[in-house]
Amino acid sequence: MDLNDKNLWEDLLLAIEESSVVPIVGGGLLTVDSPNGPRLFHQLVAGELAKELKVPTVSLRRDFETNDVVCAYDRFHGDPSVINSTVVRIVKNLKIPVPDPLRWLAEIPNFRLFISTTMDTLLEDAITSVRGRPPAVASFPATSKLIDYDDATLEQQGSMVFQILGRISALPKFAVTEGQMLEQMHDFMTGKARPERLIEKLQQSHLLVLGVEFPDWLARFLLRLARAQALWAPREMMEIIADSRSSQSEFASFLFHFSPLRSHIFMGGSPVDFVRELNRQWLARHPKSAAPSPVPSAEVEPPAAMSGGSVFISYAHEDRPAAFHLADALSAKGLEVWVDRRLNCGDDYNRIIERHIRECCAFVAVISRNTQNDDDHYWRRERYQAVERNKSFFGADRPFLFPVVVDDIPMDALTEVRSRLFERTALYALAGEPSVSLVQQLDLAQKAYRKQFSRV
Repeated sequence: MDLNDKNLWEDLLLAIEESSVVPIVGGGLLTVDSPNGPRLFHQLVAGELAKELKVPTVSLRRDFETNDVVCAYDRFHGDPSVINSTVVRIVKNLKIPVPDPLRWLAEIPNFRLFISTTMDTLLEDAITSVRGRPPAVASFPATSKLIDYDDATLEQQGSMVFQILGRISALPKFAVTEGQMLEQMHDFMTGKARPERLIEKLQQSHLLVLGVEFPDWLARFLLRLARAQALWAPREMMEIIADSRSSQSEFASFLFHFSPLRSHIFMGGSPVDFVRELNRQWLARHPKSAAPSPVPSAEVEPPAAMSGGSVFISYAHEDRPAAFHLADALSAKGLEVWVDRRLNCGDDYNRIIERHIRECCAFVAVISRNTQNDDDHYWRRERYQAVERNKSFFGADRPFLFPVVVDDIPMDALTEVRSRLFERTALYALAGEPSVSLVQQLDLAQKAYRKQFSRV
């Protein structure tokens, strides 16, 4: 398949219009800017991991990944779980804007179920930013109560992201090495928590495999997993694969011999080229389908500036979709809100955060299961700074600290809130949807603060 294959493009667009296509999204779409030019997100993580583990990069291949770094680490003895906590810290400290290819996919509203093969939250961030509401999120192994595909949940949220190789978390439940990928795929197929409804959904759908870039053996296994019968058996569902590794001779030859009629490899450019062209053709065909979000998006918010007396939102990386939704919902209610959607190149992140905490009217700390550990994360540093400011807060006769719970963690399990950190009852804003009480309290805090300082 190439950019000029009009018949196959027409077939694909018709299938998307029927909402029968599921994108499977990989690291090859996560292109981000770096001082050395465009890089892939997982390559940035691999570079930082090499620094942390003191692995000399001269011994690695040019486009090395986390698997290469771990295998070159002299203290690695087969169990990669010891590496995961380091990867968590690296990913949390990388403030990465949403890659454009993920936005282009999110702008196609008929994509409702997305499969992610990466551990990060960038895909759900893109959906939240473009569509104005966060998707439902599930992962394997599970990191929440949502453990399988669910039609009702998808209808309620409007979209769903399922991360089939794990999700970044404090637990070693995500894959950074080929050994972990093998074990998780084995458990995916044979374990007690096998997501039966998800597998059934994939078997009934056309698939867009985009930048997954798995090793050859794993790419074949994933494709077979998503089909109910042998690849050569007659079937209606097709696969279109845009992947730099899949165009290599071994995998292309495998599909040519064993799935010649329904598996199509895009040979006209990179995975990013394919998604750009897909977005262009969809919008040309449906010019009104990508209407602006009803709430402010990340692209229109000043990235590093904050008006004095704004509401400051602090969050853990895993809670980014809920935090962004909360920010947008509060903005839609007329409040001025600041959240670090992205910072300008060259910004002094620590200085900006400290200044904004000093100048905000209220500090909203997003609380969830992800914030109940004692790791030294940036968000915890922000919260201690806010607690220190609260000791001398005099801007208004209103509370300054607002812990807000965005998931289903029981109130009696909130160790962070029950500790000396906040010393006040949290409010619930499930998935980032604020209650009337929270909006009213923040509105009063902002008005009182600005009234106080208008006299100065």
